[in-house]
Amino acid sequence: MTDFDLSEFRDLFVEEGHNYLQTMNTNLLALERNSNDAQSLEAMLRAAHSLKGGAATMGYSVVGDLAHATEDALEKLGRGRWQLTPLMTQLLFDALYRLQELLADVAAGRDPTADTAMLERLRASEPPATAELEVAPTLAPPGEELDEPMAPASVVRVDVHYLDSLLDVVSEMVIHRSLLCQLGQRHELVDLSDALQVHDRLLTRLRNAVLGMRMVPVSQVFDRFPRMIRDLLKAQGKRAQFVISGGRVEMDRSVLDALYDPLVHLLRNAIDHGLETPAERDQAAKSRTAILRLTARRERESVVIVLEDDGRGMDSAQIAAAAIEQGLVTEEAVAGMSEGQILQLLCHPGFSTSSAVTVVSGRGVGMSVVKRAVEALRGTLEIETQVGQGSTICLRLPVMLTLLDAMLVQLGEEQYALPVAQVEHILEIEPAQIECIGGKEVIMVDDVMMPLRRMSRLLHVPNADPNPRYALIVRPNGNVVALETWPKSS
Repeated sequence: MTDFDLSEFRDLFVEEGHNYLQTMNTNLLALERNSNDAQSLEAMLRAAHSLKGGAATMGYSVVGDLAHATEDALEKLGRGRWQLTPLMTQLLFDALYRLQELLADVAAGRDPTADTAMLERLRASEPPATAELEVAPTLAPPGEELDEPMAPASVVRVDVHYLDSLLDVVSEMVIHRSLLCQLGQRHELVDLSDALQVHDRLLTRLRNAVLGMRMVPVSQVFDRFPRMIRDLLKAQGKRAQFVISGGRVEMDRSVLDALYDPLVHLLRNAIDHGLETPAERDQAAKSRTAILRLTARRERESVVIVLEDDGRGMDSAQIAAAAIEQGLVTEEAVAGMSEGQILQLLCHPGFSTSSAVTVVSGRGVGMSVVKRAVEALRGTLEIETQVGQGSTICLRLPVMLTLLDAMLVQLGEEQYALPVAQVEHILEIEPAQIECIGGKEVIMVDDVMMPLRRMSRLLHVPNADPNPRYALIVRPNGNVVALETWPKSS
């Protein structure tokens, strides 16, 4: 693979790095006051882990190594192997200050230099027991802590909470505009109606501008992966062509930011578990260079991100056996599962098919973390695989989290809003079309028999019409859901 120019992401990495260090510094001060503050320790671990991952993505191995050693020292504290003595606290402050110096080197375009002595102290089998540490100052705001000032960043980052607040105001304005329109029509106020037409155009422009501020191309995340992929392949003696497509697809920045860590997990799992070594691919009569493909595409109000590899694939029988052995599921339960359900066992917390913990995977947390993150974004995760041919993981995510187009429906005496993105088709049906097979209602749609679910029963809505007039084919599983509408009074 060729080298990749990640210089355009340097300022963003440095800014994020300073944020992580400030988080660690603040929480270390809290720990110094209360050594039993588990929440502060967890916040430090997350920040150190994120800094390590970002440094690995950008290829700053010196920064990544020191962040990793700091994370290891924090884990020793969390597991009770080390105690937070004053000397230990000072060691951590020294490590944070050294990390800050390394970020300053990165910001200035210099190559960071490894601090071997600091790494040895953090990686020691015993905690510091002598007062030989130099006192390092606590962190100051970025740009004030060192004699080399940082160059101004070319990217202005806006807290998404401000954008959320602005969007809330716009939404309220839309609601009140509708009320004004009703008043104008009710009282036949022509001048007000004309003014509201202009207001509507301006409000639409404002709404689109706010939404546009939240939209960023997925390339902002995708383009940070090639360097990481190259380093991982080199470390494992594997060869692969990493292909990225769909980088111009845009999605909500909050969704994209939250997607970074899950994608790192998936890419590392693909390299560690999915791809074979060149010798193994020779034996399988494959090209010595594997294909690893990351794609994004827009589908209606969703963005679909697909990770494909042509590696060894996964054996569902082996996955089921491992899950049974680890006590995650019973043999009886597995016997009633489809292949897709068995593959979803990969996402069970604690599941792992790796026999050893490596720097890449094997801790049994990767896929469960991915699934939780995707579901938190109102998305879905699908896994397909074929032994000897490779695997495909598909993430389907909403384009935006803050705005949701909805369809209002009448159900009995109540109104409900359904996400439009989940609706494939709207059907007008007659009672004669509904059949009962095996005690369950079904309906024929385009010569395909589909199960019918009555929403009034699912939501326990009383006084619903027993003869539904409309039905929806809803995503993601293609079920048909009947909407029993309340008859209009004459």
